[in-house]
Amino acid sequence: MTTPIFMNVNTSAPTPKVVMSYGMGEDSTAILLRWLEDPTSRDFDLTDLAVVTAMTGDEWESTRTVVEAHILPRMAAAGVRFIQAARSRRHVTKAGDGVVVLSDSRAPTRLHLEGDYTLWREMAEAGTIPQSGGARTCSVHSKGDVLDPIIAKITRGHSYRHVLGFEAGELRRAAKDETYNTASRTGEYPLIEWEWYRDDAIDYTRSIIGTSPGRSACFYCPFSLGNKASRAHMLTRYAAEPAIAARTLLMEHLALALNPAQGLIGGKRLIDLIRTEAMTGVLDAWEDLLGSQRHAIYEVRRIISARGGDPDVAGNVQRSLRLRCTGTREMLQDVLDRLAADGAAKGVTAAITGDDGIMRLYQHQRAATFPTIERFFVVAPALAPTKERAGFDERWAAFVNDTGPAAAA
Repeated sequence: MTTPIFMNVNTSAPTPKVVMSYGMGEDSTAILLRWLEDPTSRDFDLTDLAVVTAMTGDEWESTRTVVEAHILPRMAAAGVRFIQAARSRRHVTKAGDGVVVLSDSRAPTRLHLEGDYTLWREMAEAGTIPQSGGARTCSVHSKGDVLDPIIAKITRGHSYRHVLGFEAGELRRAAKDETYNTASRTGEYPLIEWEWYRDDAIDYTRSIIGTSPGRSACFYCPFSLGNKASRAHMLTRYAAEPAIAARTLLMEHLALALNPAQGLIGGKRLIDLIRTEAMTGVLDAWEDLLGSQRHAIYEVRRIISARGGDPDVAGNVQRSLRLRCTGTREMLQDVLDRLAADGAAKGVTAAITGDDGIMRLYQHQRAATFPTIERFFVVAPALAPTKERAGFDERWAAFVNDTGPAAAA
């Protein structure tokens, strides 16, 4: 689906004076709930409010349960405008092309958590995982890029207050957000004004509805796995929702097969943690999901340059990914095993099973110095299509011809 952004936006609705970016997590839910329950907590009428949410397509089902049961009915009763949107497969532009409006209503009844083109799908098709280093670009692309053109459209160039759910322990995030203020946009942070930390937000929400939506994050978010406390929280949620945990492990497994250095816990593997914790329900769901997938034999080639000409430091990596054949996991592994035996007999390949338990059949192994190349074949879920940049074959051939395969052996 590639519906143009503004096709379903109610352009006749009054211009909102207050716009809330609603992430559906503990912090933003507490703000919205207090506004709905306690008119003295706000200095505006609810008719002047627009609540906007960007759906990544990968939120927890427990979040849906709480928000649909307790928040949406209150929003509908108060006539609060709620816009749900997502990005499509098409590139999102500042003008809003590529953004899909899923719902624009003052009587919302359900969350469109499924989104449109999900971040999980994007990662799987690329054969990778979200990266935990640097800026949270996945959040920018899936949320910020979706919401910005919608907010611009509904505010029509008028001044508005943009409310975000930063809690009292996030002063630095609020200060950074203030740098994005303009002549029309003013960022506001009610939890900071109320001096509420996350625990205060959770306590308030529980006092009103008896439960909490939990932290807002994609169920595979590497940032949510970044420290011991967050990992414990994620493991609890995985135990409660093993089907979602299995989808997370499927993404990681494909990324690992194509690149042994991948792993959702800062390069370390989530599957190892799940096994260490003996989470049998998750592991059973994971094995069932993996077994149900159509698989492929992938050919993976990489050209790794030297950074700044330094042979000891890896630089830019170019990758070619090709599906050579598809079928069941067992059938294709048998094929790869036979190829490995034949290649070993001829002395042209090496079958290596890493500590991740995945066997890769190497024709070229990367050297210890750069530039270098690698080429291997591996069985993995057939979720990532054939992909390589124009001219890759020419660059590959030039490297092999210039240096010879021995340079990468």
